[in-house]
Amino acid sequence: MKLVKNHVRYDMRKYFFTCRIINLWNSLPAHVVHASSVNDFKNKLDAYWSTQKMMYNYRAEISGTGNRSATT
Repeated sequence: MKLVKNHVRYDMRKYFFTCRIINLWNSLPAHVVHASSVNDFKNKLDAYWSTQKMMYNYRAEISGTGNRSATT
């Protein structure tokens, strides 16, 4: 179950979620992709990512961003 990455004409399209995630999805091993349920997929993905070099911390809490509401 590999996804095909289409050529994009505009730089704006390069940064869409669908274009960014294709390389990550195609790099997953078959036993993760062919999971029997969503929970099974999540468990296998966590197990696979725990053995890989950390590219980013997907469980990180976002804090210290400040208050975005306009209160005066």
